[in-house]
Amino acid sequence: MTLKHLPPTFCWTKIGTESGEELPTVVLRKEWERRLGGGRFLWGINQPLGSSAQVAAHRTGSLLALFSPVASRPRAGERKDMLLWNAWVDASGQVRPLPPHTFIASRSTLPSGRRREQHYALVCASSTALTVGTQLRVFPDHLRSVSTGQPLGAAQGAAVVDCVGRAKEQTGKSYPLALSVELEAPYFVRLAQPCVLKARDLAEVNKATRAGDFDRFVELVARLRGRSPTDAVRGVTRDLFDVPPIETAAAYVAPTHVARLRNRQAAEHPRDLTGDLFDLSPGEAAAFAGLAHPRIGRA
Repeated sequence: MTLKHLPPTFCWTKIGTESGEELPTVVLRKEWERRLGGGRFLWGINQPLGSSAQVAAHRTGSLLALFSPVASRPRAGERKDMLLWNAWVDASGQVRPLPPHTFIASRSTLPSGRRREQHYALVCASSTALTVGTQLRVFPDHLRSVSTGQPLGAAQGAAVVDCVGRAKEQTGKSYPLALSVELEAPYFVRLAQPCVLKARDLAEVNKATRAGDFDRFVELVARLRGRSPTDAVRGVTRDLFDVPPIETAAAYVAPTHVARLRNRQAAEHPRDLTGDLFDLSPGEAAAFAGLAHPRIGRA
């Protein structure tokens, strides 16, 4: 998706270097996950969005996620084991498996040194291939949190924001806009059941992605996800990735956007179906509307 200007409201996400990948490598891996998910994929974030995503989507009719890379780079020699997330928690608190092709890794500890207990993921969608590159920039000083109306904290990695002021008048520190996609209901989910991801295994996944070896990537992710604990997974979900966007979005967005989704060109659906997260029925998706989420906080 190519933008000519920033939307008035969007979910802004900073792309970090937790897994030691360069930006093109990250985006290529997500493009592969998008293809395997029939146009939908998950993007890991450190913080919950609270109710701000639902509020913004209902107010504007749709919600875009805009991604900006951070300037910092991983230090040499800092290859450490990480966490690989294998499940998500629905509105009723039930733990359900993530799609088997989904690869979401995070650091095992917080900046404070405490063990990481929580991680989240954006529910993204794109009917076209993901591409990097835009002339647009994001100015944090001219953004306000939808949930609080306040400026963003420096440590916030993901937030739903409103733009204030005119584009030509924006000054101060800025970040390049690298990628934009649509978010679809339930917009974000809480992840669960992490397992240790060895540094050597992560390096193999990164190597396969950099080499453009799709088959090797699929093989590695299947093997790593196959090690995940499954004791606490109860029941089997249908695949939200296989449901037309209208079925999950109708409970959250304006009728005009619902009509646009009905007419949107369907994304290509490759290979096999998955049997997991992304097949919420309208009734199940509606349950998220009443779910209380914490406000956006620091990781």
